[in-house]
Amino acid sequence: MSTISNEARCTSCHAGYGWKDNSFDFTDRTRIDCLVCHDTTGTYKKAPPGAGMPDPKVDLVKVAQNVGHSSRKSCGECHFNGGGAEAVKHSDLSRQLLQPERACDVHMGGYDMQCSECHTTRNHRIPGRSSSVPVVEGALNCQDCHGEKPHYGNDILDHHLNRHCENIDCNTCHSPVYAKCKPTKVWWDWSKAGDKNRKPQKDKYGMGDYDPMKGEFIWQESAKPAYRWHGGFYKRVLLGDRIDLNAPVTNIAEPVGSIRDPNSKIAPFKIMKGVQPADAKHAYLLVPHLYPRDKEDKTAYWKHYDWQKAITDGMEAAGMPYSGDYKWVETWMFWGVDHEVMPAEMSLSCVQCHDSLQGERTCDRCHQDSREVDFKKLAHKGTDFSWMVRQGRDVSHLINTTDYIDFKALGYKGDPIVYGGRFKKLPMGYKPAGQ
Repeated sequence: MSTISNEARCTSCHAGYGWKDNSFDFTDRTRIDCLVCHDTTGTYKKAPPGAGMPDPKVDLVKVAQNVGHSSRKSCGECHFNGGGAEAVKHSDLSRQLLQPERACDVHMGGYDMQCSECHTTRNHRIPGRSSSVPVVEGALNCQDCHGEKPHYGNDILDHHLNRHCENIDCNTCHSPVYAKCKPTKVWWDWSKAGDKNRKPQKDKYGMGDYDPMKGEFIWQESAKPAYRWHGGFYKRVLLGDRIDLNAPVTNIAEPVGSIRDPNSKIAPFKIMKGVQPADAKHAYLLVPHLYPRDKEDKTAYWKHYDWQKAITDGMEAAGMPYSGDYKWVETWMFWGVDHEVMPAEMSLSCVQCHDSLQGERTCDRCHQDSREVDFKKLAHKGTDFSWMVRQGRDVSHLINTTDYIDFKALGYKGDPIVYGGRFKKLPMGYKPAGQ
């Protein structure tokens, strides 16, 4: 096993971006070392209890001699495993994206795009964000590449789709289901952990429902997103923030938006639901010590299965008081669905959202009948859930679904075609149904 000192690893060449240069300090700002992104050998990894240091078994000389551009694999070494394993938190990031099919992700499977082609760096600052942490390097949106009017044709459908883009996030239509490449965890109950006698059972996706170290799980595959108004901001519960211990659910990361906010758009989310400990007196979420520091560790939960000891140690390490009394609370986190973008022909159809288009009358409610355009065929053009079922996806319950995004739950009176949009009135002389 070879070693390289910290200062010699990358700063010998990249002095301008080194650890001691105040203009850009990796340890202070990102705490990500160069080899995490630029290793091409596939052998570089961290030591779990090593506070970010490389595993002692890694041949650092070999790795340093084989650096190169980042790739989906190098990005995925971290991002595919958010939450401790593959596709746990991120519903749209998994090892399936290393060699995805076009129907799984049109960018990576259809065009073999690398992460850096969208997340383009400037001075090693990588734009993009999750809902769980505030953005530092800049947000990233579909419009950055595709523009505000991404439907480039000149027909009637392109016109209306571009109007939709003023109110609807791109992935609302282009990612009608999430975790279609690999199941994702949607429920994680820490309060059930510690039962060494309980035998994990496999669900219909082949995923385990229990781990004595982590608790009880529920997984979903090809799941329908939850839809919320999102204006680009998130409300988050940070360490030390007080919560309502009597509330049925605490949202620890949720989108901020409103039907009345012109900057808000309807966006798709996976809701990560779970149960975790909170201080019964101080009313904030707790930090337990999980991973053993060494063989002599007497407080790590994953070694002794004692929540009281684990929480006492964890809160001491966090520098926060612990009352000595904890209770379990249910928490939800809203995770944006940003990847696994489906091809255009597999996006939601008009009729899958607008139930008013189910009958004989479709676009000709407003437009004159045209011999050149088959309005009914146009309204039904979109995601074929029957085809997805034949491909093995768990979406049989979505066949023939309409009102897909649930307009009333979003604040509309009903289908906007009938009741009007959020800022516009219906055309003169047009009366809603029943009037």
